[in-house]
Amino acid sequence: METRWVTVDGVHLQLPEDCTVERLRDALHKPSDAVLIAVTGDLVSVVHEDERPLSEMVAGCADTYYFRRDDEPDRNEILAAAEIEAALADPTTDETTFQRPGIDH
Repeated sequence: METRWVTVDGVHLQLPEDCTVERLRDALHKPSDAVLIAVTGDLVSVVHEDERPLSEMVAGCADTYYFRRDDEPDRNEILAAAEIEAALADPTTDETTFQRPGIDH
């Protein structure tokens, strides 16, 4: 099984290729209501599917992940993005992907 190094909430760790949000949440002792936000270059993905391997989604290409809860203050401009709230209010697919805030094209 292939693994790669990623950063999750500031911690650098190995992520197995078949890792799911559920497995990652359990391994890091995150609450069940914590949503995974993945950052891939100039894209941000809000992951709505807990049991599908991340490697099957855009989120699987990320090198930085954050767990976010509704009652927490925003830690950075990515977690403060209005698109996250919109994605959580109306998830239509396994993940919602949008352009990273602060990136000009």
